[in-house]
Amino acid sequence: SDLQAIIEYKHQMKVIQLNLQRWTRYYEVGIEEQLWSIEVKEKLSIKTSDEKQYAIYIQQYLDELDQQFE
Repeated sequence: SDLQAIIEYKHQMKVIQLNLQRWTRYYEVGIEEQLWSIEVKEKLSIKTSDEKQYAIYIQQYLDELDQQFE
């Protein structure tokens, strides 16, 4: 039904919004304090301690999440 579709859409938008908030925080902490969450390190899938690579990855992921709102 239309109501169910609206509910699912609103839920998806909220999940994306929460992901944006979480990953933005990961980015801020990583840049400011050079602390990267385990989730970031696991998603990057390469063994690196290069801070720039973590920041680049998170920025790309945030861009993908932003595009889902468009």
